[in-house]
Amino acid sequence: MKVLHITTSSKGGAGIAALRLHKALCDEGVLSAFLSINETINFDNEVVKDTFFEYKKPSLFKKIKNKIYPSKKILFERELNKLALQMKFEIVTLPFSNYKIHEHPLFKEADIINLHWIDGIIDYPSFFKNCDKPITWTFHDMNPFKGIFHYQNDETNNQNVASIFDSKIKQIKEASFQNIKKCTIVSPSKWMLQEVIASNVFPDFAIIEIPNAIDFDVFKIQDNVLLRKEQAISDDEFVILFVSDSIENKRKGFDLLLESLNFIKNSDITILAIGRGIIPEIDGLKIISLGEINSSAKMAECFALADVFVLPSREDNLPNVMLEAFASGTPIIGFKIGGVAEHIVTNVTGVLADELTGFALSQAIIELKNSNSKYHKEAIRAYAKNNFGLKKQADSYCSVYNSFH
Repeated sequence: MKVLHITTSSKGGAGIAALRLHKALCDEGVLSAFLSINETINFDNEVVKDTFFEYKKPSLFKKIKNKIYPSKKILFERELNKLALQMKFEIVTLPFSNYKIHEHPLFKEADIINLHWIDGIIDYPSFFKNCDKPITWTFHDMNPFKGIFHYQNDETNNQNVASIFDSKIKQIKEASFQNIKKCTIVSPSKWMLQEVIASNVFPDFAIIEIPNAIDFDVFKIQDNVLLRKEQAISDDEFVILFVSDSIENKRKGFDLLLESLNFIKNSDITILAIGRGIIPEIDGLKIISLGEINSSAKMAECFALADVFVLPSREDNLPNVMLEAFASGTPIIGFKIGGVAEHIVTNVTGVLADELTGFALSQAIIELKNSNSKYHKEAIRAYAKNNFGLKKQADSYCSVYNSFH
C-alpha cells in the first residue's frame, strides 16, 4: 500500500501536520510519500529535487491565446481580484491550478491519495475527473466545503460583496466532487466533523475524526530557568506566550489578548509574542517580540519557558500550537470554539474563557495565574500523549486506508 500526501506547502499549520502524519506512517512501516510545491519526498522517504513545479515560460502562441480567449481560470482570477478590493479577509482562494497533479510520477505510483490543504496545487475540475484512486481528505479548515473563503467569519462578513461569486465557486467545487469514486473525509476535531456534516456537501462519503499528532521528542518538558535567562526573564515574571503566523491575523485574536490586559493590574506579567508584524508599545507592560520562528526546537523552548499559552482564536480547528504546548507541559487559555474547547480541561490542561471577549479572557488569565500550582507539566504532557501520539494517529489512518480494499 503506497500512500501519497498532497498539500500546497510543507510549511504552515496544514503542511506541518501533513509532514508529521507522513513521518508517523513511515515509522510504522507504511510506504508514504509527500508532495508539495516546495518539498517532495519519495516512497523511499528521500527528499528529492522535483522539476514538476518549475516555472515553464508560456509560448508566444499561448500568451496571445490567453489574451484573446482567456481561460475560465483567468476570468475567475480577474473577478476575484476586483472583489478583493472591497473585502476584508484572512485568505480567499479559487479551486483552480495550472498543475496537472494526476500526471505526476508519484501520483501514478500511489495506491491511495491523502489530500490536505490543496489550494493552488490541485485543479479541482481536472484532478477529480482524472483521479481513479481512493482519496482520504484531511480537512485543515472549512474551504473544501465552502466557496472562496476558509472560515465562517470571513464568509459572513463579506456576503454583501461576494455572495454571488462565492456561490458560483462552490457550485464548481460540488460539480467536481461528483467525479470522486471513493473518499473518506478526516476531521482533526469534533467541531470540524460537525461542520462538514452540516454542510451536506459530501453526503455519500464517510466522515470521521482523527486528531493531529505531535513529536514528543522535540516538544517536551525542559528546564525553564535556563531558558528564561536567555530571554532576560526573571523567575517571578508570569509569562504569557502568544503564537500566530501574523500578529495582525484577526482570527488568531492578539487584539483580544491586548484588550484583556486592560483588566489585569499586574506588573509581573510578561508577553512573549511570536509572529510577523509590529506590536504596539504599551505603558507598564513588558512585551518581548521574537518575530517569526521557523525552528521546531526554538518553538519548543518558547513553550517550555512560558507559564501559560494563550490561544485567543475566534475560529480554529485543531491548531498544531495547542498540541505543542501540551507536549511541553504548558497549560492553555482559550475560548469555547472549535477544537480548542475540546481539549482544554479545567485544572488539568487549562482554562476556557466564558465568552469571546477581552474581559472574559482576562478573568481566565487571572484564574489560571491564581491557581497555577494546580497545573502539573507531567499531567498535561500525559494528556497529550494519550490523545495526540504519532502511532495512534498512524494506526487510525491505516484503518481508513485499509477500508478501501
